[in-house]
Amino acid sequence: METAQMTSLLERLFNAHHDLLALGERKTEVLKSGDMKALDVLLKEEDLQVKKLQVIEKDRMLKFANVTLGDVLEQAEEPEKAKLVYLQDQLIHTFDALKSRNELNQQLLEQSLQYVNMTLSMVQPTNEPVTYGNSKKNGYTNQATSLFDSKA
Repeated sequence: METAQMTSLLERLFNAHHDLLALGERKTEVLKSGDMKALDVLLKEEDLQVKKLQVIEKDRMLKFANVTLGDVLEQAEEPEKAKLVYLQDQLIHTFDALKSRNELNQQLLEQSLQYVNMTLSMVQPTNEPVTYGNSKKNGYTNQATSLFDSKA
């Protein structure tokens, strides 16, 4: 009975993480295209998926608070054991893919922010200081002085 529950739980975890990975891949494409409305929709979908994962995690804590997958594998029969090991491998692979996808998306977001900041700094005029300053470097520049005295 414990093996069947663990198998069901791992399948739910795998499906939820696989869906999250698909959202991450879609997010990469949206970030590349710069579509902010589509990004907002994806973030809402991602939030729902994370909430779904939290429910699965609560279920896992209720059913398997002090039991590890290794404990279940020791008690499992061969066909169930092979399925559990397969699900474990699939979850590990999905976790790794999700981690690398999230890192890529983070880099894309950072590059987008750098571009926006650079563009804003180029567009904004530079402000002159508000305090008084010496605008004339040479005080004699504006005075009309001549070498010849015209009155003589």
